[in-house]
Amino acid sequence: MTKDDGVEKIEEQVVLTYLRSGDFNGMGVARLTSDDELAAVSHLIANGRLDLVRGDGHPNPHIKAFVAESIATQLEKIRSDGLVGCLYPTPLVLKERKAGDGEVAPYTRELLEGAPQLSHRAFDLRALEWYRNDPRFEFDVDDIHGRIIQKEGTQVAGRSVVRDGLEFLDFGFAYDPDMHRAIAVFVRYLHDLPSEQQIEMKKHELEGEYALHPDFYRTQIIGDFPERPSIYDAFLEEKLHINQICKLLRKPNLFRTEFQEGRRPHGFGILLRPTKKEFGDFALQLDQLLSDDLNREFFNGDLELSRRLTNEEGRVEIHPKGTIQLLQEWMTAKVRPVEAEPMDEMFKNFRAVRKTRQKPAHIVEDNEFDQKYLAEQRELILAGYGAVHTLRMVLENHPLARGYRVPDHIRQAKVWTF
Repeated sequence: MTKDDGVEKIEEQVVLTYLRSGDFNGMGVARLTSDDELAAVSHLIANGRLDLVRGDGHPNPHIKAFVAESIATQLEKIRSDGLVGCLYPTPLVLKERKAGDGEVAPYTRELLEGAPQLSHRAFDLRALEWYRNDPRFEFDVDDIHGRIIQKEGTQVAGRSVVRDGLEFLDFGFAYDPDMHRAIAVFVRYLHDLPSEQQIEMKKHELEGEYALHPDFYRTQIIGDFPERPSIYDAFLEEKLHINQICKLLRKPNLFRTEFQEGRRPHGFGILLRPTKKEFGDFALQLDQLLSDDLNREFFNGDLELSRRLTNEEGRVEIHPKGTIQLLQEWMTAKVRPVEAEPMDEMFKNFRAVRKTRQKPAHIVEDNEFDQKYLAEQRELILAGYGAVHTLRMVLENHPLARGYRVPDHIRQAKVWTF
């Protein structure tokens, strides 16, 4: 066998392994032990015919998770550390072989043509709308990722609607430079969808650069723990700490409801469907968790909870004070801040949430789908979080609460705001 024959043989083996493995696997290099084989591999890599995946960028070298390292880097690692890992045909070779020709499923075709399995594609937020509204599927989502699962006992096979083929899909979120949100799915997971569903998803694919949410990247790519909590979880956690501080002050809880770690009210999170209606629903829910949730019993004994007003006929009427007014009166009576600005900003935030909540109640408007509601939601939750964050810091300075400690991520406000 000539040297050229040896090169061609190795290339052919790598291509066949990739295309016939059923999972787009690479060919292990353990069988290549001779100097001629090492030289042939180096030659193929140098000429852009093969890629070597060592398992140092992703722990599993048997899948090509990411775009291959540069040719120079691959060759340098072979010289310094030997031949380790799995070999893959490059997209150039697969294109020459017309590996994707005839494949109708677009994301399966991408893998046949050499796309990295953990590269992601971004989709319009409406791409999964059909499943969100279909009671045959469980649609679980948080601020980082989501999952669609066909419910047990439902029968979808054989139906004419092409989207019915889905049984399971994991997805995350990605953002463009202007912070527009998109659904993100790894190509490998898209390949697992039925052909009809792949074609349907392709219709919603977005162009441009969309970066994965940092903690979706950490948990799914690196396999690490999330770096910081969502602002929605942090908002609820601040309320828990406020109520714990109230116990030290020998007062009733300031907030009537509590949600323990990992639990949220249904729908309290990012808008998957950025519509005017869903934004209005969120504004209502946030105010219910903020101003509406303030416990009037907390102020009992310190303030008059009602006010006496004289109506036009001269009769005295008793009107309960609003919860924001009660909190502001209590703070004015009990707290002497070094600077007034943080307190003023806190009540400005309380009222901003209340004002936004009240808009849908007074104006009848048509619904609309617009990414601007994502930005408006971000601004509103920042106001709500800012209110409880400052409130907790103020109460924490009470002499009876001086020893209370909160986690660093709460104290430093290290939270994701998108």
